[in-house]
This record gives sequence, C-alpha cells and structure tokens, in this order.
Amino acid sequence: MSPQEQHSSRGYSVPTGRPYALKELQANVGALGDRVKELYDGAHPAEYEPVADALYLAFRTAAGLAPAKSYTGCPEHPNGALDPEAPEGWGRCLICNDRRRLGRRLQGTRAAGPATGEQRRLGYPVPEPPYDLDVLRHYLRVVDEQRFHLTLGSADDDFVRIADDLHRAFIVARELSRPRNASGCSEHPGAPIDPDAPPGEACIFCAGRKRRAQRPAQTPEMLPRIRRGERRQLQRRFERPPG
Repeated sequence: MSPQEQHSSRGYSVPTGRPYALKELQANVGALGDRVKELYDGAHPAEYEPVADALYLAFRTAAGLAPAKSYTGCPEHPNGALDPEAPEGWGRCLICNDRRRLGRRLQGTRAAGPATGEQRRLGYPVPEPPYDLDVLRHYLRVVDEQRFHLTLGSADDDFVRIADDLHRAFIVARELSRPRNASGCSEHPGAPIDPDAPPGEACIFCAGRKRRAQRPAQTPEMLPRIRRGERRQLQRRFERPPG
C-alpha cells in the first residue's frame, strides 16, 4: 500500500485535547443545574457569584472547542482594532476602513464596502435586559439540551452554538451577581449610601461632589517673596528637646 493510500485510510482525526475538553465541558454544565436549583427569586447577589464563575469556565472551554471567532469580521485582521465610526455597509476592521478612507480621498470616489452577507458577528452575543432568574434558567436548559448531542465528531457549528448560549447565560449570571443599586444612582449603581444625604440623593459620590460645589471659593494665600540669598525660617511645630 502506498503512503498516499495509507494517509487516506486513516479517516477522521480527533484534534489533540478535544476529548479532555469535551469531558470537562460535560461535567461543568451538568453541575450547573444543581447550583441553579438552590437559587430563588430575591437571592443575594453573592449567591450568584459561584454560578457566574462556573459559567465562565464552561464558556471558555466551549470557546476553545469551537473555531476561532473573528471579532472584526476581517480575514486579514481578525483580532484587530474595531472601527467605532464604520460607515453603513463597511466592515468593522479599523485598519481596512482607514485604507478605504485613504483611497476615497485620493480617488475622489467612494470605496465599495464588503457585502452584508460576508460580515460576521463580532465576538459573542450579549442578551438584552432585563436579567432575572427565569432568563438564566432558560439559557441553562438550552445549554443542557445541546450538551447531550455533543460528541468528538460534532460539527463546528454545534460547538459555536453552545459557546454562544453559555456566554448569554454567563452575562445574565454576572449581572445578577452584581450588588443591587441601593443608592438609586444611575451613574454609580454600586456606590455606598450616604446617611447624611437627603432622600433621593443617597449616592455618597454624588453627595460629596455636590458638597464640594457648594463650598465658597477661597482666595489662595500667597507666601511672602524671599529675597535671593535668604532662607525661609520654618516654624517648628514641636520644639527640639535640649541637648
């Protein structure tokens, strides 16, 4: 048998590390169900912290099993900088968009952007609020159903799908694990409460900023000018002991 025939008869080759990673993913996702069953409506944010940590580990494992995702959608610069002001119909790669802008200025014509179907998703999906326990349980049920069908020969799309759903569940658990907005401040939701502040202004940061703004402006005191060659005599706060 020739070497080419031997190579073709080997068939599918399992990537290195995939059996261990898949076993770890199955174990982590299976243990999440028991942790979520202990949660209840109105649970303290600290009770969501171990769930968020476990979901993040499971997400990283699933992301390692899935093919690398392009954050920019650019095949040349998949992990490059994102363009915050990308025109309509253009990609999100800042490097390529700068090239198009330069060519547009030089040629005086608008450079054609990539087709809409060629633009890939940026990163991993983030669910829309509100975030509550029912939404978290929904995503965990979806993930639990998907993990039963995962095998070493599963398609890449299956690993991409479970990684996306794990990321959604992690975002929900992370938001639930954050402290409640007791101060009622939209700018500093986790700020401590100022006990001396009036009602509706309990944020200690905003209350301190308001007090500083209400203080009268003080005229700076100028020190007398010292002539050249003289030394300033500093008044000691404590007298030096004799001897």
